[in-house]
Amino acid sequence: MKNSNNDLVSPVIKFISAARFSAALTLVAAFCMLLTAVQGRAQTTTADVVGTVTDSSGAALPGAKVTVENLATHGTYTTQTTSSGGYDVPFLLPGHYSVRVELASFKTFSVADITLQVGDRARVDAQLQVGDVSQTVEVLAPSPLLQSETSTVSSSITEHAVQDIPLPTRNLTTLITYTAGANEGASVDSLSSGQRPDDRRQTSAFSVNGQDVELNNEQIDGTDNNERIIGTIGVKPPIDAIEEVTVQTNNYTAESGRTPGGLVSVVTKSGGNSFHGSAYEFFQNDKLNARNPFDVAPNPKSEQRQNDFGGSIGGPIIHDRTFFFFSYEGFRQVAGVSSPIFSSVPTAAERALGPAGIVAADPDIPAGTPVDPVAANLFKLYPLPNTGAPGQLTNNFVFDPNNVQSSNSYDARVDHRFNDKNLIFARFTSNNVASVIPTNLPNVTINGVSVNPGNGQFGFAGPAKDIAYNSQLNFVHTFSANLVLELRAAYTQINNSSNSPNSGTNAATALGFPNNINFGPLDSSGLPLINIPNLAPLGDSNFVPIVDVSNTFEENGTVSYTHGSHSLKFGASLIRRQARNVQSSN
Repeated sequence: MKNSNNDLVSPVIKFISAARFSAALTLVAAFCMLLTAVQGRAQTTTADVVGTVTDSSGAALPGAKVTVENLATHGTYTTQTTSSGGYDVPFLLPGHYSVRVELASFKTFSVADITLQVGDRARVDAQLQVGDVSQTVEVLAPSPLLQSETSTVSSSITEHAVQDIPLPTRNLTTLITYTAGANEGASVDSLSSGQRPDDRRQTSAFSVNGQDVELNNEQIDGTDNNERIIGTIGVKPPIDAIEEVTVQTNNYTAESGRTPGGLVSVVTKSGGNSFHGSAYEFFQNDKLNARNPFDVAPNPKSEQRQNDFGGSIGGPIIHDRTFFFFSYEGFRQVAGVSSPIFSSVPTAAERALGPAGIVAADPDIPAGTPVDPVAANLFKLYPLPNTGAPGQLTNNFVFDPNNVQSSNSYDARVDHRFNDKNLIFARFTSNNVASVIPTNLPNVTINGVSVNPGNGQFGFAGPAKDIAYNSQLNFVHTFSANLVLELRAAYTQINNSSNSPNSGTNAATALGFPNNINFGPLDSSGLPLINIPNLAPLGDSNFVPIVDVSNTFEENGTVSYTHGSHSLKFGASLIRRQARNVQSSN
């Protein structure tokens, strides 16, 4: 057994007790003003609109009123230009916005619709014309929003792309690989591949810029989303709950660094002033699929049944003020292994002789030597050959078992605008995945107990549960036109467990082993490893059972301050981790 604690993110301050959770929010605000400023720093979940307001001669116009409005919720964000004519509206959620600039003795300047993505510092400059403020100069097709305010290299998949990209398993990791610089994990043996006992979910393995698959940093709505025991993703929201996915691959800002791989930032959807929903089901089955080319006749075609279904709904609770969004996704899969499994079992002639006959026929064994009853029962774990020529000694049994997986994912979010100066949202995301990885040989009933023969030392078969959930609270307060504060608090728990095929049974004692061969709780019981030359190995794998439990408590805050032509942002993050790993070597 091993225990670890305190994997901290820079800048980090360790908490001694989770009971100080609420006090930490106040501490964040205090530290914000003490840290080094970073000019023009991009956000990992929000966007900014910046610009300069001038007259027709190019002279700066201070005191102009700038209003940025969210077209979905009608939430407005107002500021005034500084003495240099500049303005900065920070902490805007991704989406569609309008920009309006007003000043006495000048015509109103308006941009009807701009699209903001995560990390944008979109520049909208306004050149006002002399006239009455009731007159409006509307820009219907503004120039592309150049990202001249940040050097971060990143790419985003927006809401429409999230909905339109075909995803065979609707897995967030697959979505990430559609961004520049990100690729599928190179090795199926990685801990995040879904093929190892530490994490049985659909694969979480992806590589950014050629780095190892465990060297990425994950965020959801601006807070930590890492499973730190094995270095993979925490929660995966349903695809319909994702507003945008951004992958930063180079020139990270101070709030985004820490790992040499990529920063993956997922932003969840919020509701709007109109109701929207979806319902879907995607399915596959072996009746529609071609035969696996390695699964040749007369073997039956591998079984394949996959259903991916769910839906979402969002809309207003209180018009222009409170909004909700909820999404559910279910996944059910029964699928044959990628190719049939060939094993070596006793020949039909050996089966006919039985253990006693084999002992009697062996000239190296003294006549009359009795057969141990445990050995006789172990012999029964091998099935009869079902492939190859009569008498074939190797690869004479073929088995095409099924991988079985079931998962349920939820995401619920509520946004509330108290007024133009105070905004808040709360979100809860949950994943619950149950998997069964098959062994190389079918079950056999011995002495009334169903025993699985196992598949040797590193087979890693058996049942697994992967449960993860994340809750978050965000608050944005506008002190003045040039001073804005954002605070976040989040809690994540991840519980990954795997066990052996014979867990919870008396498999060993059913075969005749002594009663004391297993000790401790029944759910950690199993079948001992038995290696017989030239035959398939028997017994449950090493390194199971395994239980990984981690808790993450986080509070972070950011202050945005505009002074003259300078736009400054300060921030601090405090993370406390608890990690518990329990694993049996055999």
